[in-house]
Amino acid sequence: MLSYSLDYESKWWLPVPAEFPTDTDADLPAWTRRVAATTPTSAPWDAEPWAGQLARQLEQQYAELDPGRMVALWYCPYGVPAAGYVQMFALPRDGEVDLMAELAGLQSMVAMRPMAVHANGLGDGVGYSRIIGDRDGNAAVAELGYLFAPEQATVAVIARSGDAEMLGMMAPELWELVDTVRLEAR
Repeated sequence: MLSYSLDYESKWWLPVPAEFPTDTDADLPAWTRRVAATTPTSAPWDAEPWAGQLARQLEQQYAELDPGRMVALWYCPYGVPAAGYVQMFALPRDGEVDLMAELAGLQSMVAMRPMAVHANGLGDGVGYSRIIGDRDGNAAVAELGYLFAPEQATVAVIARSGDAEMLGMMAPELWELVDTVRLEAR
């Protein structure tokens, strides 16, 4: 079993529970109501009629997250709802993995230009960005990702936003977060 640690700046990131109940909330609706009531809110969600729909919007954003994630954080530079999110996946593995081959299967509406990266806790890896299209061929989601292959696992850290400019704004904080990730086999 793998466990992780990471550091993040709470002014940018809001941790999202993997499952419920948590120590504080019985279920997703309770969590979203609490977050909507206690977290700074971005415009126009801070005034009616949007304010009354904020908890529902947070539930929809939660539904976008992959249930197989190890960790998820919402990027909230202006408050909730999230302007984007980051998810981390770590799969135990034996043997070598070719990170460039892993990227080869990804589709993008723009050319992907993978680049070598090195994170303090995960070692050497590869970073990439891409634009994912919807069924009609329109740009739908911007993605910035990092893949690593430390001894015990293959790790993917994937950030997404419906706004490519927001993803660009997120990039420095995302890298600071990625650089702090540490994995341990238990």
